[in-house]
Amino acid sequence: MKLAHPLVAGAVLTVGHFLASLLIVPLTLKAGEALADGAVDSFGYGLLTLATKILYSPILTMALYPRHWFPGPLITIPIAVNSLLWGIALALRMVVGRRFLSRPGR
Repeated sequence: MKLAHPLVAGAVLTVGHFLASLLIVPLTLKAGEALADGAVDSFGYGLLTLATKILYSPILTMALYPRHWFPGPLITIPIAVNSLLWGIALALRMVVGRRFLSRPGR
C-alpha cells in the first residue's frame, strides 16, 4: 500500500486540524448550555472539553502569545500556527515511522 507524500499528508492534517479547532469550540459551548439545562450528560461534555484542550495545545492552551495581539477574529492566526505545528509534527512522525519500518532486518 502506497502512503501519501509527507508534505501532502502534512497539509491535509494541518487543514483538518484547523477546521476541527474552529468547530470544536462552538460545539463545546452548545453542549455546556445543554448541560446547564439538563439535556446532556457531563461525560459527553467532559470529552468535548478534553478534545478542545488537546486540539488547542500547545500554543493556545499554554497561552504562549499575548491575547491582546489578536483581538476578535484575528484569533485564527494563532489557531492556524498551532495547526501548522500539529501538521508538521504528524508529518515528521510519518517520515520517521516509514524509515523505522523500512529498515533492513525488520
